[in-house]
Amino acid sequence: MTPTKLLTSAIALSFAFAAQTSADASADLTTFAEISDTRPGNITVTPDNRVIITQQPLDGPTLRVVEVLEDGTKVPFPTQDWADGPETGEVGIAGSIGIKSDANGIVWILDMGGADSAPKLVGWDTQADALHKIIDIPSDVVTPISFLQDFALDEERGQIYIADMTFTAPAADLKPALIVIDIETGAARRLLEATKRFMASDEDVVIDGNLVGFKDAEGNATPWHLSMNAISIDPTFENVYFGTMNGRDIWSIPAAALADASQDDTALAAQITRYAEKGPNDGFIIDGEGRVFSGDVTRNAVTVSTPDSFEVFAQDDTLLRWADGFAFAPDGTLYIVANQLHTHPALNMGEDGSDHAYVILTTQP
Repeated sequence: MTPTKLLTSAIALSFAFAAQTSADASADLTTFAEISDTRPGNITVTPDNRVIITQQPLDGPTLRVVEVLEDGTKVPFPTQDWADGPETGEVGIAGSIGIKSDANGIVWILDMGGADSAPKLVGWDTQADALHKIIDIPSDVVTPISFLQDFALDEERGQIYIADMTFTAPAADLKPALIVIDIETGAARRLLEATKRFMASDEDVVIDGNLVGFKDAEGNATPWHLSMNAISIDPTFENVYFGTMNGRDIWSIPAAALADASQDDTALAAQITRYAEKGPNDGFIIDGEGRVFSGDVTRNAVTVSTPDSFEVFAQDDTLLRWADGFAFAPDGTLYIVANQLHTHPALNMGEDGSDHAYVILTTQP
């Protein structure tokens, strides 16, 4: 598969699956921005409350990353030349989903790469409004089916942990792995490829009676079964949390173990433990109380999980269609991106079922 086809079809994987529990009450949701031109991807909020989003590569956006202003206007981020891709101007981000801001206002953007552009991490200093660093992701830690979906930022150890979901069919041929990047040196390692907890579940996802899937060469409906996708790190940088897209478990592994280059895959696999229950999802985030907030695409909801509980936090059949990206603002406000990704032709049997009413929401956890 060519890099171009990989990006186009692989991106078709930023999705999730299945159902969950219910709750007596739903959290209040406030609409921060309404978007109709292209789906928002993931989101981050800087220390001075700037809201930055990636734009879903599956939609082929002209601008890959944008800042969303208080009036809902979108402007290129970090600059026009970076945002409009490598095919225009001197620099550019080919395609991106993962984005994170650190405590100093460095916004890290995970560029998935493209046909003529290698994957990389771009760090932009929002305080100085200047390029901070580019870290090229070397070819020996990616594969022909790599899909660099998202990442966790370990500010204590200066490491970035990338979730390479990989994309191919059948699901048994997936090779999901973590790619660990040292921010200072750029050194990269590929870890835990195809380990058991990274591999896809065989559970189908059905939303409003429609199978999340595609039609094969013979026109048969075929479900998407996807591997490790969601990834997050707690605010104290103790553990990294992850889960497969249609699986129902949240797993954790010590961040210190991932950062320790002396530990091999066997030693690392032994340190993976089950943290909590979840439903099929596309992304999640953990707060300082150990609560994991996750999308529930089959119930148009956001759930909250702890080792002892699993509940619906918010539910709305209009606003929470495919809750995808999550970020906390400095004051603890939770930002949620809902982008109807399941209605895209790549996930909806080749048909466009979207009404293009995408939203960024806020709520108080």
